[in-house]
Amino acid sequence: MQKKLKSALAIVSLVGVVAIFFVACGDGEMIELNAEILERLGEAEAIFDGEVADKIDSIKQGTLQAPSSSSSEPESSSSEPPPARSSSSDDYHEIISSSSKAQSSSSTLAAQSSSSKAVSSSSKGNAPVGNCAEKNAKSGFTCGWDGYTSSTILTPGKVLKPASHTLPSGCTSVAWSYAPNNTEMALIYDCEELPAGGVSALGSKNYVLFAELTCEDGKHTNACNPKDGWSSKKAPELTGDCKWDKNPTTTARGGNPSGVTVVDSDNICGSTKSVVYKYDGGSKNWPSTGILSEWKNWDKKHEETYDVEATLNCPAYSQPVTSACDPLKVSAGADHIIECTCAASGQCQVEASICKADGKAASNKVTLKKDECVEVNVYGYNNQHYLPDVGMRCQTNNNTSFTVSVNGKSTTVAGNGLVPLGKMALNDNEFGTLCLTNGESIDCSGPGQ
Repeated sequence: MQKKLKSALAIVSLVGVVAIFFVACGDGEMIELNAEILERLGEAEAIFDGEVADKIDSIKQGTLQAPSSSSSEPESSSSEPPPARSSSSDDYHEIISSSSKAQSSSSTLAAQSSSSKAVSSSSKGNAPVGNCAEKNAKSGFTCGWDGYTSSTILTPGKVLKPASHTLPSGCTSVAWSYAPNNTEMALIYDCEELPAGGVSALGSKNYVLFAELTCEDGKHTNACNPKDGWSSKKAPELTGDCKWDKNPTTTARGGNPSGVTVVDSDNICGSTKSVVYKYDGGSKNWPSTGILSEWKNWDKKHEETYDVEATLNCPAYSQPVTSACDPLKVSAGADHIIECTCAASGQCQVEASICKADGKAASNKVTLKKDECVEVNVYGYNNQHYLPDVGMRCQTNNNTSFTVSVNGKSTTVAGNGLVPLGKMALNDNEFGTLCLTNGESIDCSGPGQ
């Protein structure tokens, strides 16, 4: 919006300059406009409508009739004819130069329409305006940021406060305001009152301080040192995309996020910087196991979606820096889990040595009570010459029959036997869940043939 306003004002100024040019210098002959002016007039016509647009359209024509001198104006006393206007590039340069000056002053006009305060130029060529204008500066009064020297580096997190000062004779109070930049538009909209306790500096900002003095002879506003602002170091950032190793997942196997790193080019954080993954509105850290304690209390059909954010851990920088992860979908799934991970090299043999049962290494055995389930997965299977049918071998203590379901399909086993899971495939095999639906307790191991 700010950019559009500035552009509109600049274009209107350009139209005004062209019109003034014709009135001041025209002598009734046709004058051509160059391509740059026509392009800007086209932009102005797109912004405005009604009478203004009609006037712009009339100016945009290939040639214009400059107005003749009014009959009411006195004629030149000279008998010599007026010099002919040239159609050389010098004329065009004159128009462009004039429009450039008008555009340069248009932002000042915008500022004055927002505030009646006077505008003074800053050391960087951008006039501070709005509430942060230097107006009727008090001679002899010195102010500035506490701790500032030309060689001092402003570190994000530092509390910015005015330096010690002495009120001039005849002055009773001072009010402080600041802006996190010294560009003209930033000062219009961002300038605000400085809190009594100061403000914590952010990274990648430039802070400008102003003092408004109340004195016997009225108000005085001074720009404080440094008048072009005190710039802070670059803020630390997070880079990379947050990825889940398993999503969707189950309560038995959980899921862990990764992929986000810290970029701290100005070494704001020092040696203490890391990425912490948080959930529950940022109040809790995601556990390294990928399994939340509250999942133990879920019923079999419970499902939940979690919003997790990668968060910068940098005690030296108090401003929150976060990066959102994709929502994690979790279902109750299973009470137990068996995961077998094949080695990257060699032909994979699925046996207990490469498996973990409920987190226990070199184990592929679980005990299921009635209505309990086990989830079975084989990751990175690479034996392309051997793709067998596999299952879980289950039995009861007294060899009585029992009923299980695999991914919802029911099977009755007479005392002990192999419960089919499916055919092994290359890469990852998520066979699903096996549940005891009828029986007191069974011992299961696998996957195997």
